Amino acid sequence: MTEATATRPMHSSNEAPRVSGPLPWVGAGLGLLRDPTAFFQRTRERVGDTFLVEAFGYRLFCVFSPEGVKGLWALPEAEASKGVADFGMLAHKVPAELFAGRRTFPHMLFAREDVETYLDNLAAAVALELDSMGTNGELEAFAHCRRLAHRMGLASWGSRAATRPDRVEHLIAAFDALDSSESFVHPERAFATWATGKRREKAALARIEGIYAEILGELPPLSPDGTSGEPGFFDRIRAAWRDEAGDEQVRGIARDVVLVHMGSQSNLFAAMAWTLVHLLERPELLAAVRGGDDALLERCAHESIRLRQRSIVLRRILKPCTLSDERSTYRLEPGLSLATMMSVTNTTAAPGLDRFDPENYRGPLFQRTKELPGKELVTTFGHGAHYCPAARFSISAIRIATRSLLERFELEPRFRDPAPLRRQIGGVARADRPCRVGYTRRP
Repeated sequence: MTEATATRPMHSSNEAPRVSGPLPWVGAGLGLLRDPTAFFQRTRERVGDTFLVEAFGYRLFCVFSPEGVKGLWALPEAEASKGVADFGMLAHKVPAELFAGRRTFPHMLFAREDVETYLDNLAAAVALELDSMGTNGELEAFAHCRRLAHRMGLASWGSRAATRPDRVEHLIAAFDALDSSESFVHPERAFATWATGKRREKAALARIEGIYAEILGELPPLSPDGTSGEPGFFDRIRAAWRDEAGDEQVRGIARDVVLVHMGSQSNLFAAMAWTLVHLLERPELLAAVRGGDDALLERCAHESIRLRQRSIVLRRILKPCTLSDERSTYRLEPGLSLATMMSVTNTTAAPGLDRFDPENYRGPLFQRTKELPGKELVTTFGHGAHYCPAARFSISAIRIATRSLLERFELEPRFRDPAPLRRQIGGVARADRPCRVGYTRRP
């Protein structure tokens, strides 16, 4: 605690303004599920920037002021765990056995040199998908980008053998059934998942494991240095399990691929789709990007993620700790969840941030930081120790996929004014309506 915060009055978290409801356990949950962004905005206007929400058995200590949000990102992981909180969200959808004995993690996957090796895989996956589109037709932006992101990811860390036509369709269907992002895109569906004992999700995981048993049976064994000559990350996942054999090895490899793929893909396709949508809504930007301006394309991607970000940032309190806002210091006890909502601060921290403007960025750097009362109030890929390791991969994937589509096809937007899905409480927004696009292959 700094000298400045030490002079602020100390309070228990229970002394913050409390937001609940008439029904025990449900609390404020129904209003929260209906429209999380609007719920937090209204509550902030009514009671201030620091408050305690009780909903469906959770206790969320919510912060939206510059000091409060800065403190949320700065707390040590050992005291306030983002990993534990994120796992709690995923556990509503994903079978728990998927996480047992995991040996591959995102920070191992997205080092700078690794991303460079993925670029050829990304381009090859995009070419395969675009070749299948024919000369003209209609696509739905989010569905198209979802398939494309599956192909790009599997080619990079799931083995190129997984992208064969006779396999990729089955894998995409299984990943969509297992999709962990559903737990925050449609939080109300978590009750159905719970009621069925995750039966659909467990069946999807079994299908993926069966496909990887086939793939591993076809591939040559790893050399002593742990490689087979295939570009990408799949050899390293295999090498992590080389001390196992038979079904145990297959399950371990398949489940690590699943976790890597779901973690990297949960928001990539939505960010890619919004980038395309925003370009199609602005012909002058579209013309500049088609003319070769990759820097502008990347700025559009960053701005799309900022504007359409719907993530709730959660940190589960593991040890007693303190957090200060501009007025008080609060004691946070284990079991509490510390929270903020990016969609609230990303669009209100400075004038004009509720509108799309790629000039807000230079590369990955937000250019208006000096206008903000606190730099943490605008977030795309996180801050500090919690900056997303897949950021560079994601922007590269969006650039490659969008440029390839624009170079090959003339595109006609057949949508009007799409907005973020209101009920979403995590990740980059899905659209509230279909975003159909007509396409004709260019000469």
